[in-house]
Amino acid sequence: MFFVLFFLFFLINMNLELIISKPATIVLAVVLVDLFAMILARNNLAGKVINDWYNKFTLGAYVSDVASICFGIFLSLVLFKYVFPKNSFTLINFILCVVVIQLVHDLLFAGVIRAYPAKSNRMMDMFKSYVDENSWKILLVDASMMIASVLIIVALSKVDSLVIYALLAFFLYFSQFLIYS
Repeated sequence: MFFVLFFLFFLINMNLELIISKPATIVLAVVLVDLFAMILARNNLAGKVINDWYNKFTLGAYVSDVASICFGIFLSLVLFKYVFPKNSFTLINFILCVVVIQLVHDLLFAGVIRAYPAKSNRMMDMFKSYVDENSWKILLVDASMMIASVLIIVALSKVDSLVIYALLAFFLYFSQFLIYS
């Protein structure tokens, strides 16, 4: 199975301009991935702190999660458009880039979290608890979320924009019921 996926990575025709021209596809992919993560959290399959995160910060937690993943993906696309050689945009390179960006972000953010004074910011205190509960596993989970988002982006890249907007609206609507459950 691994070899089939490996070869599929090389067979997929990646189009940077198509992906950049449809930012709603990126947001939809991230919303779907975060919705899945929230379902795991709400069913106590992702640890106590992540469920507490959604209970305490509700919509703010959801927006923060979606924005963080989107930022890493959009930053990667900026690098491919303006920094990396034009012919370097492949699925493997895209995945590597978003995962490296995510790892750098997580490690820097962990440093900020540890340095932040306790009881001066409720979100930072929650992040400290999350790091204490999950440690290095956070890097694996976040990398998995980035990879899943990229794969969904690629899968949806040729879907009509109107369908993407309709799906995005539906899943944003649906997400609210999970956020406040």
